[in-house]
Amino acid sequence: MGIFSKIINAVSSPLGFAKEIIGVAKKLTGDPEKDKEFELQILTMTQRRDSEIEETLRAEMAAKERVLVAELNQGDNYTKRARPTVVYAGLGIVFLNHIVLPWIAAFAQIEVPKIEVPPIFWTGWSGIVITWSIGRSAEKMGSKKKIVSAITGNNN
Repeated sequence: MGIFSKIINAVSSPLGFAKEIIGVAKKLTGDPEKDKEFELQILTMTQRRDSEIEETLRAEMAAKERVLVAELNQGDNYTKRARPTVVYAGLGIVFLNHIVLPWIAAFAQIEVPKIEVPPIFWTGWSGIVITWSIGRSAEKMGSKKKIVSAITGNNN
């Protein structure tokens, strides 16, 4: 199950779960007044949990946005070039492994070993490529407000 499915289920299913708990409690107590009080407490707890989930997601998105904006606005030129350097290194490895080395092996009629790269490199490389692409798109758009409105859908 993906992370988005988990988030959607966590946000959408609490009321259903709360109603199941309330149904069980009504069977156990039998007192309508206590049932109403219990139902109110369960719904309050569910709403509080939903608010905490939403607050956590908003805080995480804001933190990611601050990191991206800080990286784009810093004055250190190498840090701005570090991400492209990693991207180009990964592209170079792909080019060597899938184009250059097979051609050498075919023309020289010898076995040429491929460059072995740990899978964690490709995971990190993929994240960097995605982040760099977003950052470059943001730079090309020009305004931070345009970026935020594109992400959130608000026109404020």
